[in-house]
Amino acid sequence: MFSEAPTQVQISTKRNGFSITLTLRDDDGAQLMPKLMQTLDWLATNGFEPADQVHNDAAGIAPSATGDAPICPTHKSVMKHSQHGGWFCPVKIADDDGRGKPVYCKQSVK
Repeated sequence: MFSEAPTQVQISTKRNGFSITLTLRDDDGAQLMPKLMQTLDWLATNGFEPADQVHNDAAGIAPSATGDAPICPTHKSVMKHSQHGGWFCPVKIADDDGRGKPVYCKQSVK
């Protein structure tokens, strides 16, 4: 059985009028970022343009390609629905906060 990678980023792009959403996944952000930068460079070199996105609030949270979940403005990853209402960014930014606990992004939307 496959499980979802703990770190992911979505890239919305377009070319020749076609909209494309790419999802990059990895086990941690440090490994994902070089892949993201390489992908963005490749897209720009090969004529792809950023997709137009409408922000839904002043914090710069954009809806995802499905229109359901917002996108974290810091990590450009799809936010997850919170059990307490609203949305949160699931990106782990450090393995250890100095007390043995992982550190996650603080972005959220109510």
